[in-house]
Amino acid sequence: MLPWRTAPLVLWDGDAPSLAQARAVLSDQGVRVRRRRGRIPKRAGLLLLAAGPDLPQRLAGLRSALATRRRPLRVVVLREPGAAAGEPDDVADFATGTELPPGVLRLEWMDPLRTAARVMFARWPLHRSMDPPAGQVAHLLVAGFGPFAQASLLHALRVGQYADEPPLVTLAAETPERWRDWIAAHHPQASACARLRYTALPTPDCHGAPPVTMIAICDAGADAGLSLARALGSQAAEQGASPLVALATEDAWPKGRLADWDGQLVPLQPLRIAYSREVLLEGRDDALAEVIHEHYRDTSAAQGRDPAAAPSGRPWAQLATSYKDANRHQADHLWAKLAVTDCRAVPEELVESFAFAPPEVERLAIIEHRRWAVERWLDGWTYGPERDNARKRHPQLIPYSELSDAMQDLDRFAVRLVPALLARSGLGVVRRLIVGVRNDGVPAQQGPSRRTTRAVLGRLAARYPDRGMTLAVDLTDLPARLVAAEAAARHGAAVFVLLPGPLPSLLSAQSTAHRLGMLRLLAVAERRIQLRDQAALAGWLGRRAEILLALGEEAASPSPDTHLPAKQVRLSPAGDARWNFAY
Repeated sequence: MLPWRTAPLVLWDGDAPSLAQARAVLSDQGVRVRRRRGRIPKRAGLLLLAAGPDLPQRLAGLRSALATRRRPLRVVVLREPGAAAGEPDDVADFATGTELPPGVLRLEWMDPLRTAARVMFARWPLHRSMDPPAGQVAHLLVAGFGPFAQASLLHALRVGQYADEPPLVTLAAETPERWRDWIAAHHPQASACARLRYTALPTPDCHGAPPVTMIAICDAGADAGLSLARALGSQAAEQGASPLVALATEDAWPKGRLADWDGQLVPLQPLRIAYSREVLLEGRDDALAEVIHEHYRDTSAAQGRDPAAAPSGRPWAQLATSYKDANRHQADHLWAKLAVTDCRAVPEELVESFAFAPPEVERLAIIEHRRWAVERWLDGWTYGPERDNARKRHPQLIPYSELSDAMQDLDRFAVRLVPALLARSGLGVVRRLIVGVRNDGVPAQQGPSRRTTRAVLGRLAARYPDRGMTLAVDLTDLPARLVAAEAAARHGAAVFVLLPGPLPSLLSAQSTAHRLGMLRLLAVAERRIQLRDQAALAGWLGRRAEILLALGEEAASPSPDTHLPAKQVRLSPAGDARWNFAY
């Protein structure tokens, strides 16, 4: 709990359920929350209101309370979870219409379930259980039908564009027709955003589809959701997949032990995410979106235009929700762009300069155009030979290949801008240096010494200072796991976990101690990549690793069709390190 003199002060005004839920979450996290009673203390930085019929009166009533205030007051209007978005979205015009003091009050709308869906896919992105550069495709299974399932689907469509072809989304419900009817009524162009499949619970039919890479169980109670999660996880394992399983429920979850984890299930409470101090009060998930918007304003000013003259160029605090969302979705998709190109974001001081190669720019420009088109389709826009804002017609809602050179250049410019945008957020972009670790018959007790491992990793880091070291290891191999843990601890390396089989069977085959070590690595791994067997794992290393770190005296006889990386380092149990390239 923070000391009362330094803890932020949040006020609330009203009796809506959303306000009670937000108050409870913030209070649990050490935030002082008090009901507004007349005057507004100087220390108050946030006022929570609820959307509803009395909202205009409550806003108008702030005028006298803010008449002498000089510090800005941020007012967040919470929509009730699952309620129809019937209130005005243009907050600046709404504030003007109620004659609120300009510059003193910053008014925002918040849909908690949409916000929770954004945060969920930011913390557990769709590419966490796949490898886009290797040709693996995103396949999201949304289990359940309800407000959070709908919000999750829409955000997944926006951030799930990893190629010029749409992703795959399976919508499962006890009555699949509910999904069909909802999409037909609210988002009829969703089929242009993704390949949609409809199936029934509790045993969805995924026959003939690529392996499921993520399961989102939504709008279910803890007991029913947990039972469904286990059933769907088992079904995915039978198809050779080990997807991350996000179980979203508002029920409380007791704190568990790592040893009891199955390596896949991630329980989360959407409203606790949306109303958390981190999201609601500190706005961390909007930081990059604000950077993108400020860059747009700076560019407009550099061209001699007043950015605030247009609704889209107002300062972030005065920006309408629709424009904020456009910036948020662009920011959220930056991480997909990095995943597609095998790049990684690191602290800016570690990077001198970075630019995507021309083939990468062209590939990402195609994806960026799809992302932009999905944004428009979900907002009800369709193709028209001439732009018509009133009827939502746009001439650029065509395939990238049919765009004019000038229009394609706009997408290329957006891609080339990614490093600059991240730099304004204190981040730099580096290409990954994928180091594959292969065990050539070394028993667990005879792995390379820590001293030798540290020396080799240190030399690799010094040899490639402008690369993001990434260790790719077989999850079942203890010596390889130890090397990866050392690289992560001493050099900030990322870890790609390679699964040569379904995760449940891999974990069940291990001793208790080894299983716990596997779970520790899974918890910190940046990516978990499903492969059919050990032969497929060897093939992945040959295609994707730039350097092979081989453990053992002599290489096992590789398959004749297995291509190994040209650069190799061999670590022997005796402590020797043999390099076949200059380091």
